[in-house]
Amino acid sequence: MVTRGSPTKISVESQIVEIRSCVEWLEAKLPRRVEATDSFFSFKTSLYRASLIWRMAELSRGALENFEKGRLALAILETRAAIETSAALWFMHAKLASTVESRTLGNIDEFLSKLGWGSKADPDPHEAFNVLKFVDCVDKDYKGFRDQYEILSEYAHPNGAGTVSLFSSIDATNCWADFGGKTPDIDRSKWIGVTTLNVAVLSFMLSEKRFADIMPAFVALCDRHSTPNDAEKMRL
Repeated sequence: MVTRGSPTKISVESQIVEIRSCVEWLEAKLPRRVEATDSFFSFKTSLYRASLIWRMAELSRGALENFEKGRLALAILETRAAIETSAALWFMHAKLASTVESRTLGNIDEFLSKLGWGSKADPDPHEAFNVLKFVDCVDKDYKGFRDQYEILSEYAHPNGAGTVSLFSSIDATNCWADFGGKTPDIDRSKWIGVTTLNVAVLSFMLSEKRFADIMPAFVALCDRHSTPNDAEKMRL
């Protein structure tokens, strides 16, 4: 995990290679269709999961290409969104795991509706989860995950890290600032961004692989609790 201290740095170049491999893995498995062949609850799960795969692939590809082109503001914004996306999949997997363990569906319908169709702007009928719930869910398993997210937030907002430090070189002796060239913070900012993108794609892949293990049990649980009226729940 990236910390606010002075970590031992793995090179940007080696991480770029790893990220590219992960992005290609994601792009190779982009789902083209999700069918309601099982229960409606498992359909909702698969629909949201597939949407996250598409979102993660697009954001990760965009961030990777912008890092390579030196467009750090764009790259870091996309990386922050990728971190949120990875955390969302982790959050959903954690819910499914607890649901399978409890052997009861509980509030799974409301949970999945909030994930797939929730909104902060229009919370009727479903209010979206606060994204920090996703981030904190990962942080419980991997301490430092939220800290990485907060570091990126400093760049994502027009704060010092995302403005003066990222774009300008200040000459205190002559009292001027130059733009358009390499700034003192460029290398550190790029390393932070690339490292966090690497964490995002690797954690997403881990969640995705764990879904393959838990989905059969979740589908079986849904089937045991399905009713003839489940088809009528196709309300988005």
